[in-house]
Amino acid sequence: MTVAVSTIAERSLRRLGVSIVPLDDSPTMTEMVPAATIATAALVELGVVASDETPSATDQALAVDKVASVHAALDAQGVVWWDGTAMPRAFCEEYVKLCANVMASSFGRAADPANQALLEARVRKGAMTISGHDIATEAVMAVHADLVARGWARWSSLDIPDAAAMPYEMLAAYELAPKFGVQANANDVVQAQRALASIIALPTSGERVPAEYF
Repeated sequence: MTVAVSTIAERSLRRLGVSIVPLDDSPTMTEMVPAATIATAALVELGVVASDETPSATDQALAVDKVASVHAALDAQGVVWWDGTAMPRAFCEEYVKLCANVMASSFGRAADPANQALLEARVRKGAMTISGHDIATEAVMAVHADLVARGWARWSSLDIPDAAAMPYEMLAAYELAPKFGVQANANDVVQAQRALASIIALPTSGERVPAEYF
């Protein structure tokens, strides 16, 4: 039996507690919230208008401009992949509060720099988690390339033996941990290398390993 790189990537994220729900069971997030809607919500957040009121054209224009600035700041940090016309529903509240914080002084309110950093960190973490599977897949492939370079892997990335799946998972998780702000476990590397050493020390039967592709 063999294990797909995608499966190992998913397991490595679950090992870190980054992505608990299996990829097949995770709903696809497709809803986008227009920038104008976020701008209006930010004015409500500041108390400039009530939730049942329509902001003035000048206030709305200012708020829309602040949303664009907030998005540009996140984009400049390499955090977001969506454009500034609409934001994923998952980050709507963060955008609203960031926009409200940025334009607070324009309406005589006090801004909160500490809250600004916290909100940006939440967007960064969320965006990383959504992209987590692609990042984890790259980590698994990097682990495989390293093992091939050291002459440890007798197999290709398309037919990783089931016995080697756990060591791959542990090594990939170790590489991924800093990216997701998780404490890396050096003991995992030691255990994984021992397990791989035991696997490659076994003599080959000479039979081909059947691969399963889905």
